[in-house]
This record gives sequence, C-alpha cells and structure tokens, in this order.
Amino acid sequence: MKNLKLLLALIFTANIAFAQFDLPPVGGNPRATIIEEVGITSITINYSRPDVNGREGKIWGTGNLVPTGFSSGNFITNKPTSPWRAGANETTKISFEHDVKIEGKDLKAGTYGLFIAMGNNNATIIFSSQTEAWGSFYYEEKNDILRVDVKPMSLDKSVEYLKYEFIEHKEKSCTIALQWEKLYIPFKVEVDVEKIVYASAKEQANGYKGFNTSNMVVASQYFISKGIYLEEAIKWAERASLGNNGQRSYGALSNLANGYYKMNKVAKGDSVMNEALILATNPNQFVAFARTLITQKRADKAIETGLAGQKKYGDVFAINNGLINAYSAKGDFKKAIEFAEKAIKQAPNEGAKKQIEGQITKLKEGKDIN
Repeated sequence: MKNLKLLLALIFTANIAFAQFDLPPVGGNPRATIIEEVGITSITINYSRPDVNGREGKIWGTGNLVPTGFSSGNFITNKPTSPWRAGANETTKISFEHDVKIEGKDLKAGTYGLFIAMGNNNATIIFSSQTEAWGSFYYEEKNDILRVDVKPMSLDKSVEYLKYEFIEHKEKSCTIALQWEKLYIPFKVEVDVEKIVYASAKEQANGYKGFNTSNMVVASQYFISKGIYLEEAIKWAERASLGNNGQRSYGALSNLANGYYKMNKVAKGDSVMNEALILATNPNQFVAFARTLITQKRADKAIETGLAGQKKYGDVFAINNGLINAYSAKGDFKKAIEFAEKAIKQAPNEGAKKQIEGQITKLKEGKDIN
C-alpha cells in the first residue's frame, strides 16, 4: 500500500510539473502562425507579435528597441552577442516541408529558429538549429545553419503589430516579408517545384493512390502539359488508359496521345486519338483535337477531324466554328468563309457572333485567323 501511495504521489507530482495552464501570451504579444505553399511545399512561421505602442521612431537602430548588430544581452557570454529574436517572447520558428533556397543559398527541409541582426543598410537573416528558447538570450553562433544578407525597405504607413506576410508569390518562389512600424525586411524563398512534385507523384504512384486511374491521368497530365519527365508520365498515362484497370475514356486516351505527341511519336498519338474520338461525348472534343493539330501544322488532319465530328454530331455550331480555323490553317479562305457564314447563323450569343464577323473580315483580306 505504501508503494502504491508513493507511485501515485510521483505521478501527481509529474503531472503538476509538466502540465501548464492555457493563458494569454506574456506582454500581450499575440501568437500567430502563417502557412503558405509554393507548389506542394508548405512553409510555416510561428511567432509572437509585439506592437509599436507609441514607440514610433524608437523601434529600429542604435539605442532603440531593435539595436544595430548583435546587441541583445546573451546569458552565455554576458555580452551583447545575440541577434534580435525577429518577433517577441519565444524564438520565432520557420519550417520548410522540402529543401529550399533562401536568397539563392541552399537550406534543407526542417524547422529553424529565425533571428535577425540589423545593419546600417542591411539585415542579416539567420536560420538556426536553436528552435526552443525564450528570445535569443541563449543564442550561440555555432548553431547557425544559414545566414543571408537582405536590404530592409521603408513603408509608407506604420504597421502597429509586427507581422510576416507572403508577398510576390510565383510558381516556384515567394518572398516572405517581416513588417513592423515603418520598415519591412524581405527575403526570397525558391522551391524546385517540378522535382519535388515528380518525387512525390512517383512515390504515390506506387502506393494505393496509384490504383485509382483518375489519379494517374491527372498526374501524367501535369507533366505532359509541362513537357517534363515525359517518359515516366507516359508510362502513367498508359497505365491509366491501357492497363488492367485502365480508363477507356476520351479524357484518358487523349491525355496519352498528347504525351506521344510531346515525344514526337506522331503515329502512336494519331492511333490513340482515333480510338479516343470514337469515345468522344461531345463535339467540342473533336474541335479541341483539331486545334491541337493546327498547332502541329497539320491542317489536312485538322479538317479531317472536323468533318468526322460533323458526321457524328451533325451541322452544329461547335463543329462549323472549328472548321473555320481548320480551313484557314490550310489556306483555303473561301471554304473557311463558307463555314463562318454557317456558324454565324448558329452563334449562341452576340459575343460569338462579333468574333466570327471579325474572322470573316480577316479571311476576306486573305489572312489566316489562327
């Protein structure tokens, strides 16, 4: 019984030691988290937001709240050898799901403590392996993983509460900016999106998601449309449309045909598209393929496709409108005008009608409308 009481006492004491009340942050500095993705790479920043609180003009620079250089007190060195914590309270943390480049320099996937040392005309952004600390009082340079220098910029209006924002977001990069008072400090993050997406898709293709043919169509379509990793993408497209669980549909087969065309395997592409068009469910699919053929400089095949669509769906607007482009690409402007005059009577709205009127004008001038 005594041993049991002792055990219960130890458990109770441990719970008291490690359990914490959920209380507002110290100093009234709100906690914040922002998350955004570049491609499929998640970037997360956890920080606390100090306010200006009437200290405008006293935030940045020597003798102010965020002094120049490594000027915060350090409990290890007992000297001003720590950078600014880039926020308030606990160390600001930034996480990258995959490897990135910061201002052109490599940084591995992971979570880092984010610190800043302000210069006179620059700011040194520091990514440290120290992530669990209060401020930068125990900062040690040996834990630095990466340092980059950037140029702070002025703001027209004062930002009361410090904040981080994702700005200038592009397909393969973004800029993250710390903004506070009348200053913002930007740094660029670049992601090798295509390589990361390919690695992820390849792994998923071998898992249970790969047994869903729709997934395989979408994955292969992404790389085929970009013209990258084509050999693997075509294997996925073949698996999605021709494999044991293949999806014998216009979408799956036309996607495979596009892959063959990207690889300059024209005969294979035509063969698959012939089968796809048998499974077509609307005239726009014939028109879309005809437009692809026009971009390939294959006007005769585009006309053949348009006439096949006419045979299947009849004398409808979509087909007649598509044949305008096909005959124009051939240089047979007289025939193109003939189909334009038919299509204009079938135009579904004024916008389509005016577009065809403009095409007729160009055709009469002997100009290709494509």
